[in-house]
Amino acid sequence: MEYLPLTDKDQELIDAAKVVIQKNYENDRHQVGAAIRTKAGRIYSGVHLESPGIDICAEPVALGMAISNGEREFDSIVAVGMGDGKEPHVLSPCGICRELIKYYGEDIAVIFVENGELKKSKAKDLLPGPYVH
Repeated sequence: MEYLPLTDKDQELIDAAKVVIQKNYENDRHQVGAAIRTKAGRIYSGVHLESPGIDICAEPVALGMAISNGEREFDSIVAVGMGDGKEPHVLSPCGICRELIKYYGEDIAVIFVENGELKKSKAKDLLPGPYVH
């Protein structure tokens, strides 16, 4: 897998995801926040939604916020978790989110954790064999 260099803009995106989950954290409802940067440089964020039997990840919520505001071209995305309600930390996207992100842009940079280290790679490298219908 090809890794991309992390930048100050990536830290800005991580910080935006941290802010949204810190403001909205609620155990068993909102434990993950995500932020997406558009090619134009705008950042949209969202939190995951949870109820008994339904769990919607934060990445699609952030992506939906951007799309709802007319955005169609995306640069990078990150998710952070607050699992125990303490400090937010970067997470790796689940398989469904990897599929979704890649569908909206194979070259979207995804910031994630691998072996305890922050990494960044293109969506197409995180999921080389996506579902095809």
